[in-house]
Amino acid sequence: MNCLVVLVAGLILSASPGNALQCYFCLGSTQRCVTNTVTCSAGERCYLVTVEAAGATGYSAGCFPPAACNVQPTVPGASVSVSCCDTDLCNASDQVKLSLLLFPALVSVWFAIFM
Repeated sequence: MNCLVVLVAGLILSASPGNALQCYFCLGSTQRCVTNTVTCSAGERCYLVTVEAAGATGYSAGCFPPAACNVQPTVPGASVSVSCCDTDLCNASDQVKLSLLLFPALVSVWFAIFM
């Protein structure tokens, strides 16, 4: 019974309230996008694109439809990384995928310790 309570509480705490996802927003910045925000449309996810070329790094962030999150563009002479996530302001860094893995990892640790 305690496991069920922990599982439900974890799901509630990791869920985004409503469909109004908040994401950091910038286009073609040389610094991480952590000042401006945007409210996404229903069903969209936060994204962060990082481009490295000729010793410089550029960032773009905002909202994407889920299908755009699966695209990994190829740019000759540059390294391009596209990351998406689905919690408020989760696109602050290139480690956005961590938030998607955090809850299952915590549940696994809980079961390993207390079961």
